[in-house]
Amino acid sequence: MPRRPVDWSPLAESDPTPGDPEAIRTEAKRLSSIAETLARQVTKLRQLGSDDNIEGKYANSLRDEADDLGGRLDKTRGRYEKVSGRLRTWADKMEHAQELADKARKKAQADEKDEGAVEAAKKQLSTAVSYYGTHAAIAREHILEAIDDAVEDSAWDDLIGWAKKHADGFKLFLDVLSWIGTAAAIAAIFIPGLNFLVIGLGAVVVAGRYLLVKAGEATWADLAFDAFGLLTMGLGRGAMLGLKAAGKSTRAASTVHRVSKLKDGLLATKSVRNQLANRLAGATDDTAKAAVRHEMTALRKGIAGRAGRVAEESPPPGRWATAVHLGDSELASLRQGIKANKQLYGDGIPHGTKLGGDTAYGAAVGSTYGGTAVDWGDKLLGDNDTMNYASDGLGAPHKPSWNAYNDFKASHGSTQASSTW
Repeated sequence: MPRRPVDWSPLAESDPTPGDPEAIRTEAKRLSSIAETLARQVTKLRQLGSDDNIEGKYANSLRDEADDLGGRLDKTRGRYEKVSGRLRTWADKMEHAQELADKARKKAQADEKDEGAVEAAKKQLSTAVSYYGTHAAIAREHILEAIDDAVEDSAWDDLIGWAKKHADGFKLFLDVLSWIGTAAAIAAIFIPGLNFLVIGLGAVVVAGRYLLVKAGEATWADLAFDAFGLLTMGLGRGAMLGLKAAGKSTRAASTVHRVSKLKDGLLATKSVRNQLANRLAGATDDTAKAAVRHEMTALRKGIAGRAGRVAEESPPPGRWATAVHLGDSELASLRQGIKANKQLYGDGIPHGTKLGGDTAYGAAVGSTYGGTAVDWGDKLLGDNDTMNYASDGLGAPHKPSWNAYNDFKASHGSTQASSTW
């Protein structure tokens, strides 16, 4: 590009739109070339980090370091790539501003004695300078933004980096929480309300395991086994809503059917009741009247007894029923109420209500036992950080585990570490 004009009279003392667009484009091209080189190196490092054929004493360390360096270079590549694009855009905007300024300078110098022409040229130059300044500020902002976003870690990046750096201790912490949750689930069989503690601990464990997955220190299979218990608890809570609705519908239908039974009982005993009423009216002494009233009370109780009594929506469950439902006293109570009403008033309860209640109950019980089975199965079959730590401290052998199960979890859903410093 030709050198910029030096003489800007009568519009300005020096070049109001300085700069070399071609030099900027050259720099942008150089940065883009660096980005391409880094991209190739990142690909090679990623391949090295996932190469299972590397063997030897330092194989795992080499894979980890290659993966970590690949993440660092990938972020640096992003910086070069973004800044290169911003520089190319700024070069085009600068060149346009300089063309406008040059036209204004030439016009003013050609008609220097014409005050009107000079004033018009000054306005054109002002427009060019304003355009130059605006896009210079935009370019600066975009370049700073690209640098901040591409290389400097966000709070999430820092968190992932921390999890990667302290992976062993963090895994142990999560495993201890998991064992506490398991113990709380057992205690919940006898202590109502601990179910909510189990859900809270499960949520913390799942969140922590997700962080380890993003750090490349756990697999999606690890997360899936942790999350299954929490998901089944969520399913159980949803099923409980359905079971509550079925309980209300069952109770309402049972109440209607009981009223119908009472009416039938009153109709069937109408003759007897009339006779008793006549005997009571004709009785001449208190003893006779008391005897008749006793018969009338017995008759009413008999009618009510045959009609039955609608069970409460949530009758208090027994210890055995609570234990069978793994400590979920609410589930046991709802089931007990529905079952009692179905036995007495089954003919009056709609088929859809019965089916809905059975389905919701099955889902609630299935989720309760399913989550427990997966939790215990994972702890019994797999390797365990807490037990291994305790064994190392005591100098005892590690807990036996199923190698095929461990290999399955380790090889399914493995991820590259996120690009954190």
